[in-house]
Amino acid sequence: MDESARTEFGLFDSGTLAKLRMHVSPAGTSAGNIAKLACLAILIGWVPLAILAAIQTATDPAISKAFFSDVAVSCRSLVAAPLLVLAVQPCLPRLTEIARNFRASGIVVARDLSRFDHAWSTTLKWCDFVAADIVIVALAYAIVLALIDTVPAANYPAWYATPVGGYGPYSLAGWWHATISLPLLLILILGWFWRVIVWTRFLYLVSRLQLRLVPAHPDHTAGLKFVGYSVQSFSLVALAFGCVAAGSAANRILFRGAEPQSLVPIVVVLVVSVVLIFAGPLTVFFPHLLRAWRRGVLEYGSLASRLGQQFERKWLARDVAIDPSALEVADFSATTDLYQVASNVYEVRLFPAGWMSLAMLVAAAIAPFAAVALLFVPVNVIVKELIALLS
Repeated sequence: MDESARTEFGLFDSGTLAKLRMHVSPAGTSAGNIAKLACLAILIGWVPLAILAAIQTATDPAISKAFFSDVAVSCRSLVAAPLLVLAVQPCLPRLTEIARNFRASGIVVARDLSRFDHAWSTTLKWCDFVAADIVIVALAYAIVLALIDTVPAANYPAWYATPVGGYGPYSLAGWWHATISLPLLLILILGWFWRVIVWTRFLYLVSRLQLRLVPAHPDHTAGLKFVGYSVQSFSLVALAFGCVAAGSAANRILFRGAEPQSLVPIVVVLVVSVVLIFAGPLTVFFPHLLRAWRRGVLEYGSLASRLGQQFERKWLARDVAIDPSALEVADFSATTDLYQVASNVYEVRLFPAGWMSLAMLVAAAIAPFAAVALLFVPVNVIVKELIALLS
């Protein structure tokens, strides 16, 4: 990919999706290209399934009903797949801005700038690895073959496994799902995993540099809080993962009689997974933050102690009548300002992402389960439970 295209898409926009977007509309805006690809994902992944299921209805009227009542397939191909495409727009430019800010903010010391540039250039190469695209596609189809080999035929929905109008054990719609729709979704998911790997590698390389951190920085992360905002950038990806999980959960309730309460472990596993995947890379800065905190506690604490001792010798060592106007002298404001700065040091967090960023990520992941709950749990029951929790 040429440099102008890379500038438009961002440092971490990798692989086939970026190249395909250029071919879809070379002169168009990035947002427009992404919207077209999202629609294309629906046209390839879901529309043919609906058409083939409708055709099968001629031989078996129950097929169409079975397909459109299958929440899982709709969540996967109609919602999650386009979301994974659309997530490129808010996420990748933000990651590029964050990566660029390491240099622009002066956090990377001057003598390590060449190493930072090397990390940047090698990240570009990793993003454009053709071998990565090949491995992702091969792995997606390997997963599909493994599922075909291990999932019992009794677990297939009626529209999928009905041999009428199809070939072998699957219907035409079933074959399309197995060979096109499901691999497409897996390719998109694995593509995001590859981006996270490249992002993690870049952060690791940066963490190996000497960073100029400021323990008293007002962001309480020694100046690294801007990196923490990367977590919320992955919210749409987390929403897509939540849709896939919630769709399968809805099918378990609809067709297998599972209780809504039995889905709690799925939600817990989903939340833990998205936090580890998208927030976990930031842990590479833990040693830097720990060193900055330790240094800040000693240095700023010593400075605050010396100023405090000087302040006490001047104002508290002898019994003097203090004129109210004395409180306006520079000694008081300077002491207050220094102590405020020093207090930032003692509040340094050892993880760059704040609670709000993590909350946005988790909320996006579990939002589809709220929709599932509304399908099976009466609204008045939900309201009563919320009132009971808040009271």
